[in-house]
Formats: sequence, structure tokens, C-alpha cells
Amino acid sequence: MKISNWLLTLGLAIGMCATAAATDRDITLGDRIITIPAPEGFTALLPSMEPYYTTIGAYVGPGNIRFATFVTTEAGEALAAGDESYELDRYVNVETETGISTASVSRAGFAELRETVRTQIEELYANTLVQLPELAAAGDKTVSEAFSADIEMEVGSVVPLPTHLDTDEMMAHSIYMTVGAALNGEDVGTDTLAATTLFLHVKDKVLFLYAYGAKSDLAWTREKTVEWARDIIAANPLNAEEQAAVDAPATSGIDWGRVSGRALIGGLAGFVIGLFSFLMNRRKKADG
Repeated sequence: MKISNWLLTLGLAIGMCATAAATDRDITLGDRIITIPAPEGFTALLPSMEPYYTTIGAYVGPGNIRFATFVTTEAGEALAAGDESYELDRYVNVETETGISTASVSRAGFAELRETVRTQIEELYANTLVQLPELAAAGDKTVSEAFSADIEMEVGSVVPLPTHLDTDEMMAHSIYMTVGAALNGEDVGTDTLAATTLFLHVKDKVLFLYAYGAKSDLAWTREKTVEWARDIIAANPLNAEEQAAVDAPATSGIDWGRVSGRALIGGLAGFVIGLFSFLMNRRKKADG
């Protein structure tokens, strides 16, 4: 079965769909409403944008909540116009961990999270990689059933890079990850992609921002996450109650190892949509 026909079967051509609008998202975490502006030059990935919407939704880290995925405005327009050859190479996700979604996290508490990541990142990644095959298998099953094809994503090497940002409100590091895929038992190929994970303290909540791109896009993933984080902070000024919560002592009882570990596995899971797009289109071109 040619990839071109397979992609068509998946419904990438969505003809009548209107162009996606780059809109802000309001999310509710406990008693806080946080506005998530679309990153500059990006637009929300909509349910009509298959197979990418179903694919990205199938691979969410256990214990995490994904609020939105944004793709470039150009990608949104192309997908809305039914361009089945468009290669989705840059995108961003915003998530948090279920256990802290309703907790009030002060600046001191966020400092504890930063310290955990700073001192335990190698151990955290080792634990995360053990969990990844099970997550990938569950996602593969969902996507295979949705599109009536045997789809298998495979994780190769993961290379974490040193933390490059550490402030009172943000902490970020990047990784390279080699990933592969098989379609109906036939190897599609492998590629190395880049991503940045940014922990963001906004109001008294913690969000995980992820940016993904090709291996050569490492600098872009770092710049985009910081730019987006600053936009989110600017869109959510603190009132007096929220300022008091931010200034409070650290909250006891939060397992920051668990939280940071789930953030890392969420970052690895998000690679799938880029792999799916890049490798499927590579095979499509090879088939002519």
C-alpha cells in the first residue's frame, strides 16, 4: 500500500475545513484561570487536522494533561486546505501533571522542583526511558485502530543536554532523540529530532512547555519556549491573592521527582507527531 494512498485514507485532505485561527486558550487549574496565548506565528491544531490530531492525542505521558498543541500558521493553513504533502516539522505542546494541577505552588516550591531537575536529571531520564515502551505501545494501538493500519513507533537513543535556563520562573533543557517507525511491518526509517522542555511557574501553577523540530532546530526550540513562556506570564498578571500565594512558603507533600519525571516523559511522547509527519512524507516521496 503506497504511503500516498494511506495518508489519503487517514483523512489528511479535509477540503471543506476553514483555516484554523490562532486563538488564545483559557485553562482552569484548581481555582485559577490561566490564559495560554498562541505562540507568535502559530495556530491551534484542530480535530479536523488528521492524522496529526489523533496521533498527538494518542501519545500523552501517563499522569499528564495536554491542554493544546500549536502548529505554525503556514502548517495550519496547509492542513486546512487539504495539502496532504505538507511536512509538519515544528510544533509546540503545553501540559501539566495531574497531581499538581490543583495545588498551589509558591515560588519557593518551584525552586524545589528546579533543584530536583538540576540534581537528578540523569536518574529521572533513566527511569523515564524504562516507561517509554509501554507508553509507545499504547499509543501505537490507538493510532493503528483509528487508521486501520499497523503503526509502530520506536525510540532509539535519547541525549539530554545540560540545563540552559534557570530562573525564578523558568527552567529549561533540551534533548536529541533518535526515533523510527514501521508501517504494516515495513520499516519506514529513522531520524534524529530536537526538543526543549521548559518548566514554567505562572501564577501559583506549574506548566510544561515543549517545542519540537528537526535536529538542526535546537536553537529554535530553545528560543520559542522562552518567547512563549514570557507571553504566557504577560497574559496572566497577578492579583493580590495570587501574589500572596506565590510569596508563600514551599508547600509540603509534593513529590517533585514524580512531577519532573512525568514532565520528561511527556516531552519524549510529544516527539511522535514530528516523526509521524517527517518519516511518512519521506516514504511518500520515495514511492513517487
